[in-house]
Amino acid sequence: MYDSASKYHFVFKDIKINLLLMLMEEYVNGAELQIRRIDRTRKLVRETFQSPINIENINWTTYRNRHLKIFCDAHFYFICVGQVSKCLERLCAELKNINLYKINSEFQKIFKREIRNDLEHIDARAVGKKLKGRKEVAIGHIRDFKNFSNENLTFNGKAYPVNKESLRKLKKFYKRTISVIHEDYALKDPSFVDEMKRDKYLKKVIKIAQKEYQNFLHSKQSEQH
Repeated sequence: MYDSASKYHFVFKDIKINLLLMLMEEYVNGAELQIRRIDRTRKLVRETFQSPINIENINWTTYRNRHLKIFCDAHFYFICVGQVSKCLERLCAELKNINLYKINSEFQKIFKREIRNDLEHIDARAVGKKLKGRKEVAIGHIRDFKNFSNENLTFNGKAYPVNKESLRKLKKFYKRTISVIHEDYALKDPSFVDEMKRDKYLKKVIKIAQKEYQNFLHSKQSEQH
């Protein structure tokens, strides 16, 4: 879980940049929470079918509920990914930073918009429709309507990862975004640099004090023995 965005509150005078960074971080953290939930439910589903299997003893209502839970959590995972994408795009529009443009370009190649659009308009997909411009057009029957295969959500014959590896990539994009903010903006702000130096010095003093205190306790214990 990240807590980095707040460090840059005073780097930008425009509050919109701060809000976008905070939202981006919140949805990356939200995606992590969703993957944890999904992994816990997956584990329960696997336990249901561990050998030896007695079909008569399987509680199918519980199984269906767990499958529904995975889908709902996966759906919100993709909502989180979508919000991260939107925040990143708006940061690009506001800052017009070439390094952010590069990150966004790579992001869109890995995290496809298609599944987010399908889930957002799943009611239209259910009746074989898709929005084109301002009009709905027929796309035919959806042959694979939200299933799971291993660690992928499958939809209309395509598979979309919902796992720790997908989360790792999402977090990497966030860290790269924060690095751009840090290097291209924060380090050019004298106030931020001074504060960073003070924090570093304070941490060093605290570390020395803690070490001295531990040495003091150790010497006292030695005297008692």
